[in-house]
This record gives sequence, C-alpha cells and structure tokens, in this order.
Amino acid sequence: MPALTGRTALITGADRGIGLALARRLGAEGANLVLHSNNADGLRQTLQAEQWPAERIHTAVLDVADADAVERSVAEAVDRFSGIDYLLNVAGIVHYGGIEQCTVDQWQQTLQTNLTGYFLMARSVLPHMRKAGDGVIVNMSSIWGRRPAPGTLAYSVSKYGVEGLTKCLAEEARPWGVKVSSLVLDKVDTNFRDGMAARISYDAEQRDRMLSADDVADATLAILTSSSRAHPSSIELDAWRWI
Repeated sequence: MPALTGRTALITGADRGIGLALARRLGAEGANLVLHSNNADGLRQTLQAEQWPAERIHTAVLDVADADAVERSVAEAVDRFSGIDYLLNVAGIVHYGGIEQCTVDQWQQTLQTNLTGYFLMARSVLPHMRKAGDGVIVNMSSIWGRRPAPGTLAYSVSKYGVEGLTKCLAEEARPWGVKVSSLVLDKVDTNFRDGMAARISYDAEQRDRMLSADDVADATLAILTSSSRAHPSSIELDAWRWI
C-alpha cells in the first residue's frame, strides 16, 4: 500500500513547478490532494493533464494572502476529507531589485504572498491538526532566507521571515503533536524566475546543475514520512554541482 494512503495534503501553488511536483509525488503515494492556486486556467489544465481520481481531489482558486478565502477553502477541504494531515506552503513570487529598485507595491506584494500567505494557511490548518493530535507543515524556504540577496531584496526578507515563522510555529505546535519544518532550497530549475528573465537567465548547462522540482519532492516526502520520534526541523537542499 502506498505510504500516504488515506492522508490528506494541502498544497499551495499546486498548478506548476514545485507545487505540481509535490502533487504528483504525494498523489502517487496515495494521498488525497487539496490543490490551491491563484491561476484558474493553470489549475484546470493541470487536472486535465494529470487525470487524478476525482474522489481524491479538492481544488480552490484563491490568493493565499486573502484571509477570508483561505479560511473558507480550508473549511471546505476539512468537510470533504475530514481533516488535513499535511500543509505544504509553496506559493511564492519574486521581483528583481535592491532598495532603490524595489517599489512599495512589489515589497508589499512579495511579503503578502511569501510570508503572510504562509501565516494565514498555517493559522487556518493548525486548529484541525491540534484537534487530531497529529500533522506536518512544510514551509518552502530559501538559502536567501539565511544569507542576504540584495538583488532580490523583498524576496530575501520574506524568506528570512519564513525561517522565523517556522521556528516559532514549531515550538508552539510541538505540544500538539504537530511538526513544522522548513525546506531551505538552493537554485531550483522551474519557471519561478520567469518574471526576472530580462535581468537573470541561465543556459541549459547551468540549469542542469540546479535542483529539480522532483528533488524537492523527494526531500519533502522524507519529512512527511519521518519517524514519530524525529523532527526534521529544517533541511537545506544544496545544488551542490553548481559552480
């Protein structure tokens, strides 16, 4: 029997990149999938392409920074599957620019999506995990949340925030039997950087040395299936072939 049969995973940013790789991997392991995205067309195309069994899928189109929409979508998913076992916070954005280039709108949008969105999802899901006495939250973080990246100031600051949020939630949720972990990612070959293509681009050889979305899925599954005695509080996934 697949490792996650009967479990339910909520994945944000699920129609592309890392979110889609996670949905594929957890779906193959038998999990029910609650798939969130702000892109209705992308989510619909993903469902058509993947052909997951309808009885194991629940979707929501929303902005993770919209508190009311998050609350509603989580309540609907809990009603559908009687709980949520795993929350995978993936949805994120990035803008190029240091302090002189980053606009106020870009700053606010980045923090709202990358940090407030994680907070809102956790705030909505954790009461259900607490009631069950079990659960795992995995926050996708970045090496730029541990060392500064002036060229992507707002993104780096948001990921420093994710690291702090993860540590705080881990301590708060520990007595409830809930694990909260961060997955600290080096360069991953996805379309995440498309918005900065005019500023930053990589050739095929460079992209081949990056992590893949499937590498991230492997590490995430290791966290989700870890022993009840073990808490992988943070895993840093290096693109070790990068030069």
